[in-house]
Amino acid sequence: DTDEKFYWLTHKVLRFSSAYLSSAYLPKIAQPLLNILSFQTALSFSVVLLDEHDVVPIARSLPNNANQKNINPIGVHLGYRLPAYATSTGKLLLSRLTEKDLKMWLSRHSLKRITAFTHTDVHKFIGELSEIQMQDYCLSKDEHELGVIAIAVPILNRRGETIAALNCIGSSAKINAEYMLQKIFPLISEVSNQLREIL
Repeated sequence: DTDEKFYWLTHKVLRFSSAYLSSAYLPKIAQPLLNILSFQTALSFSVVLLDEHDVVPIARSLPNNANQKNINPIGVHLGYRLPAYATSTGKLLLSRLTEKDLKMWLSRHSLKRITAFTHTDVHKFIGELSEIQMQDYCLSKDEHELGVIAIAVPILNRRGETIAALNCIGSSAKINAEYMLQKIFPLISEVSNQLREIL
């Protein structure tokens, strides 16, 4: 809309996201599985895509009894954009890029400090991505928002191509890395495998 001096978006722009979410296959098949995970664990889960500098959640589930402030990064909703280099899903997806594509990505995007725990050294960041690629999961804590811990695994199609990432988000004041690895990692790995069989 406009007042003939300024322009701004109206609610009608949501028609685009609504059309995508109602027609895209991955959000449809992932949503029920995310709902089950949230019910089982009382934590938040998302399916996320890499889009240039950012990651974008296309499906997510929050537990009914959750304290949103403690387990949910501020303002995150479907379509919200987060810097890939500072999130579990983003680093997981970046770790799956070829060496050439990763170098190109790093040449276009800088690693700006968001918190005191954000990785900003390019060489160390590349080393971390190599480790993530080998272990096939990414554990991230306080890098994008203080008080948030997350773990992510890749979602593959039947050809073995990484098409998205699945993660779990929790409060780092209540959940530690050991819990994420021992309790949550097996759950999201199983869901990732289920999605691969369907895709």
